[in-house]
Formats: sequence, C-alpha cells, structure tokens
Amino acid sequence: MEKLVKILINIICIIALTFSSLSIYIKLSEYKKADEVYTELRENTINNSKHQELYDKNNDYRFWLKINNVNINYPVVQGYNNDFYLTHDFYKNYLPLGSIFMDYRNNFENDKSLIVYGHYMKNKTMFGQLENYTDEVFFKENNLVEINYKVQTYTYEIFSVYTADLINRDYLSIHFNNNDEFKYSLNYIT
Repeated sequence: MEKLVKILINIICIIALTFSSLSIYIKLSEYKKADEVYTELRENTINNSKHQELYDKNNDYRFWLKINNVNINYPVVQGYNNDFYLTHDFYKNYLPLGSIFMDYRNNFENDKSLIVYGHYMKNKTMFGQLENYTDEVFFKENNLVEINYKVQTYTYEIFSVYTADLINRDYLSIHFNNNDEFKYSLNYIT
C-alpha cells in the first residue's frame, strides 16, 4: 500500500511538472512571437516614414508611440471595441499578449484626451516598464512621449502618473462639453 502511494505521488508530481513546463513553454513562445512581430515592424518603420504602408497592412493602424529609455516603441491600433486587440497582434492574428491600442471611442485628431492600452509584460516589453514612473528621478528624466501620426511628429510631456482606481473610472473620460470639464479631468489625475 505504501509503495502504491509513493508511485501515485510520483505520477502526480510528473504530471504537475509536465503541465508547468508546458505552461512556461507556451508563455515563452507567446513572448517570442510578440517580439518577432513588433521587432519586424520597428525595423521596417523609421520615424513613421511608412505610415501608409502600415495602414495598408492594417487599416486599424493609427500612429506610432515611442518613449525613449522605457522600451515603448510600438504601432498603435484602434479596434471597433476595446476587446479585440487585447488578444490580437498588429496583423490581427490571435496572440494572447495583444497589441498597444487606442480606446475605440477616441479620435486622434479631435479629442483632448487619448487613452492608450497595453499589457503589463513581465519581460518589460509593451507597458512592462511603466511602473518605473513611480520613481521621481526616473519620471523627471524620461518624461517625453513621441507620437508619429501620418507625416507629423508630436512630442508630449508626461505631467502626472498615478495608479488608476478600477471602481471610480473618471480617468476614462475622453469627451468634454467644455474646458472646465477638461480641467476637472486633468485635476483628477494630477
């Protein structure tokens, strides 16, 4: 009986080890695939000079987002909802790591506030380094965001960093009836 218990425990351990190894392999494969997709896009796109080419590859492409020293250098897409690009790459292929994408309600040319989503990745890609902004020195030294839109390059200064409250979702406001509402929104996040 004791021998049978030991055999069963060994079998369970082997199954658990196999399952864990497979899970790690799948996750690493997903990271590798995402890295390949976005490295290829980065290498073939210099200063947004290929905006039309990117748009031709994916008509959901909106702009290129770059933050130096933070490993953020990605095309930004915009779907018909905020779910699709959580699990799809730039080419609309299924990839659990998803894409960097703009809120489906946003209009880059008209809105005062843009919301851009991306996964926090443990390997520090996508938005995996944003947590560094909680360090004041890092924040001050890396506070510029570059957006390449069509043939223009826009530079924005990061003026505030905070952890969003999942219950009070005021940070999701993008349309404002007047400047007072917009100022209220800015005060909320500073």
